[in-house]
Parts: sequence; structure tokens; C-alpha cells
Amino acid sequence: MHQAVKLGSVEATVEELSRLLGREYVLTDRAEREFFSQDVYRSGQLPAAVIRPADSEELAAALRIVAAAGLAVVPRGGGMSYSDGYLPKFADSITVDLLRMDRVVEVNVEDGYVTVECGSTWKALNETLLPQGVRTPYWGPLSGARSSVGGALSQNSIFLGSGQYGPVADSVIGLDVVLIDGTILHLGSHSNGKGQPFFRQFGPDLMSMLLSDTGALGIKTRATFRLVRRPAETRHLSFAFERHVEILDAMAKIAREEIVSECFAFDPGLQAQRMKRSSLKDDVKKLGKVIQAAGGGLAGLKAGAQIVAAGRNFLEGVNYSLHMSFDGRDAAEVEAKVAIARRVIGTLGREVENSVPKVMRAEPFAEVNSMLGPGGERWIPVHGTVPFSRSQAVFEACEAVFERHREEMERLDIDHGYLLCTVARSGTLIEPVMYWPDARLGFHERVLAADYLAKLKRFPANPAAAECVARIRQELARTLMEHGAVSFQLGKFYLYQEGLEPTAAKFLRQIKSLVDPDGRMNPGSLGL
Repeated sequence: MHQAVKLGSVEATVEELSRLLGREYVLTDRAEREFFSQDVYRSGQLPAAVIRPADSEELAAALRIVAAAGLAVVPRGGGMSYSDGYLPKFADSITVDLLRMDRVVEVNVEDGYVTVECGSTWKALNETLLPQGVRTPYWGPLSGARSSVGGALSQNSIFLGSGQYGPVADSVIGLDVVLIDGTILHLGSHSNGKGQPFFRQFGPDLMSMLLSDTGALGIKTRATFRLVRRPAETRHLSFAFERHVEILDAMAKIAREEIVSECFAFDPGLQAQRMKRSSLKDDVKKLGKVIQAAGGGLAGLKAGAQIVAAGRNFLEGVNYSLHMSFDGRDAAEVEAKVAIARRVIGTLGREVENSVPKVMRAEPFAEVNSMLGPGGERWIPVHGTVPFSRSQAVFEACEAVFERHREEMERLDIDHGYLLCTVARSGTLIEPVMYWPDARLGFHERVLAADYLAKLKRFPANPAAAECVARIRQELARTLMEHGAVSFQLGKFYLYQEGLEPTAAKFLRQIKSLVDPDGRMNPGSLGL
């Protein structure tokens, strides 16, 4: 659907964009363009330029310039994707880096909403809201030190708060989107031209069609979220389980009780990887944050003492581990939730030291170092969310994929594990993860902490292992799709079109042709 670029227009377009935005905000250096052509997993086509507009109006004017040349446009947020979401499909595309658009526009505690530009990171938004005693219901992914608000809304995203409030799309109530022709749409609560952005539904919920689109339909520039009171009290629980059957059963039962803010689990493979990651120096730093997060004083010292007593090997001998955080307005409410969780889990598992959720909540937006393994290995996940009743079967189907490739994986030193997570009371996210020895990308060199990289082993390029990982990843994605799983961060990787019901697929193509008739907005995303 994407039309050919007009001859001789690329250089002229870049020059005109430089005059509009300022040369410092139009990146043409090859090293910069190479960085913006990579995600966590691989490289795409090299863009002609990377533009960094200051606001919606500048972006709209820039897109009108690009339209005259017929160039493709690829929006990019914080860059934490691993599913080709912002990798250019065509050479000479224009990548739009939105991170200059990072202002918190309005915090309205009285009416319960916050409006923020979509280039803001989740960490920055959270820090702005903290003194006000409020936060958004979903309040960010673990990569929130770098992940942007707009990226999460485009890819959909879960984690902090998702056990109670679901994915990010369930917390947003208003949105501004710039279309490929420069039109600025005001959707959801932003469509109320005579009032405040306090209520999502104002006639048809047109905003929903622009969420989770991985940038295929438009570029998100400003969003409004509901606000909730920050919890006065938080408690954590961790449990050990022998088999996936018991842990998935326990997670489903906990989710149905609607008591948990985060509920996530590791299998033996991923658990071993995570426990190898930290050093004694890291433990000391994290301990201080745990004490601070517990309010300091006696409560903080008690929380720290429990972690010290557990030591570095508190999960030794544990197969599957489940970790939960519970929030409430007072101690009585939180203790009641904890009591329900213990009762529901019963004899399915045994309680262990809750260091993992304590540390995670003490530093929710840590460095994104986990995108390389603790030995310097490359890392890639694939995931799907399924109903609670299907989680056992889908987990076993994924395990069957790995079993089919077991000998090849052992020969090539490819490890795997699982992250499991509940999404409100909707279902269980199952995320197989693979680690393998391979050369780093330039992306890793620039994004990961320098002191962390310095500790890691460097591997030479390993095309045999990389090719095997790619095949298994595709097979896992197909297995999940065929079991009816739904995925976040669809990008250009997941088999989205194959999994759609035909009338839904047709309707999506009609919407795409309406807002982007020449197919120039992030071509290939959503399979379009």
C-alpha cells in the first residue's frame, strides 16, 4: 500500500524539516540513525533522518512536509520494544523521536486526572505525582525509567498496578493523536470542547481504536489518565511451588479475589537467571531502598532485617516462585487482603521470604539491564495472555515447543525460562524467555548502564544460535496465536492478522485506509 518516494525528494525534505525544527532536532548522523534503526532484539532499515518535534503543532507541520515527499513515518517512544514496533520497514523513512514532548500539562487532584505529553517517561510522571499523594491506576512497566507514556499506549503495557487495574489502556481517558496528513485528533475526554478532560466516554469511544495500534494509525502526543490515591500501606507475600500446575492455579484464584496490585511468578529457569544477576554491592544499595520504602524507622529496619536474614540464597531449592504486592488505605485493609491470599493459596504452596516484591517496589523503575543476561547473553521474550482456564494447557504447549528443539538448544547453549503474571481478573500472561550467547547490538551499548556492561562477558556473533532462537520464537508466537492468546506490543512480529476474526480484520483495514490511505504511517505494523 505504501507508495513510491518521489525522486530527489529525500534530501530536500530533510533540509525543509531542519528549517522547521532546527538542525539540532533533525538527526542525520549515520551513528544516530543506526541507533534509531535498532530495538532490543534486532535492526531494521536505516531511516533518512530522525526528527524530534517540540509539540503537537510542530509534529503536524513536519508530517505535512513529509507527506509532500511520500516518505514513510515511524513513531518511536522510549525504545524498549523487542517486536519491531518502531523499526523502519523501508529505507529513507523518517523516524519521529517523541522524547522532547515530555511535559506534565496538568495535575488536577480535585477532579482526579492528570494530562501529560506522551514523550514523558513513567518514572518522571510518577515523580511529579508523588508529592500530591496520587498516581495513575496503572503506573508503568518495569522499564519505566526509559519507557514513554505514548509507547505504552501504542503497544499496550502491563505491570505496576496491573494485578488490580489491568493494562495501561484501561487507565487512560483522553488522547491527542496526530495523523499522517498533520490532522490533530482530540479523542476520549479531550473531545469535550467545552469542558475539562475528566470523563472518557463522550459519545462513541473513538479513542479505543487508536490505542494499542503500535503506531500504525497515528502518533500519540498528549494523554489524560485517571488518578487514584496512593496507598498508605503496602504488604508483600512470596510463595514456593513444586509444579506449574499449582502455581497457575494459585495465581488464578488470587486474581479472582481482586485483592492484589501485582502478581507475578518465575519458573526455575528464569528464577535462576534473576538470582545470578545481583552482586553483594547491589544488595547493599537495594537494602537501603527497601528500608526507605518501608517508611524508615522500626518498620524499615524490620523489612531490611528480614532480607538480610534470608541471605542471597533464599530461593534455593524452590522450583516456581510467586510474588505479590497488596495495597490499601490502612493496615487493616492490607492485612485483610494478605489473609485472604494465604487462605486461598492454602496448601498449594509454602510461604517464603518476600524479598523479590519488596525490592521491586522499593525501586520500581530500575535500570533496564535485564535485556542482557547475567553472563552477557542476549535475551528475547515472546508472550500471550490467556483465560485462567486455559493457562495450564497453553503453558504446556509452549513447553512442547522447547522440547521439540531441546537437543539443538543444548548444543547451541540456548536457555529458556518463563515470566507469569496476572492481568486484573482477566487472565494470565505467559511469557517464555530465551537467552543465548551472541554479540551485543549498538543499542545495548548505548542504553544499558556502563558499569553493568563492563562486568559482562562479550560474545562473538553467533548466527547459528540466533537463527535457532528466531525459529523457536516464531513457533512460540504461532502456538500462542493458535491457542487464542492475546498479545501486547504487537509491532510487526506477532501474527496479529492471522488471529483476527475476519470482520474485525476488514474493519481495521478500513480504518487504516481512512486515516492513512497511502500506508505511510509505520508500514508493516499490525500486519498492515
